[in-house]
Amino acid sequence: MDGLTSAEFKKSLDDCRKLCTDRRGCAGFDHRAFTNQCRLFAAIESARPDQASNAGARSPIAGYRVPTPPPGQEELQTIALDVEREAARERAVEKAASLNQGPGRKPEIPIVIEADPDFDACGANGVIEGLDPSGDGFLAVRSGPGANYAELDRLYNGELVYLCNEKGKWLGIVYSKQRQECNVSTGWISTQPYTGPCKSGWVHRNWVRLYAG
Repeated sequence: MDGLTSAEFKKSLDDCRKLCTDRRGCAGFDHRAFTNQCRLFAAIESARPDQASNAGARSPIAGYRVPTPPPGQEELQTIALDVEREAARERAVEKAASLNQGPGRKPEIPIVIEADPDFDACGANGVIEGLDPSGDGFLAVRSGPGANYAELDRLYNGELVYLCNEKGKWLGIVYSKQRQECNVSTGWISTQPYTGPCKSGWVHRNWVRLYAG
């Protein structure tokens, strides 16, 4: 490996790999079997095959092709994969946590339900449509009616939402990915912000089709 070395140790191969896996700032590692030298890298510029060394990286290295392992050495090929899988798992957990609209993930501009006992709290339903699977593939649910507001969640083609507010090209929605009752199908007797039990936020109307209301 060539790059920015962040640490060097005398460690076994397994310990070296674990050190890199456990450190989020570690981009990869290499290990020389003869000297038990373990190097951790904060950034990797390049890599080259070396039969005396083992290495792994969290992300693919530009221009590098993993050599075919010699007979009886197939296990060495899994080292880089193990680190990459662990990094991918960590990224998936972090992404899921960031998109979970729990405490602290409510809209900055709330969805206000108007009091009218004669009509449903949210008078229309919509379905997400027209997202390009080859593009972003999702519709961002934002904290307010504008692209400058923080992203709270993501919706995909075919998901259903309640349409509750409208501000220009932005729709205030209430929705549940668990298909639970959201308490907006009957009239409310007082005007107040929506606080649950379902999620809420703002989406651009270009990808929402009205289908009932």
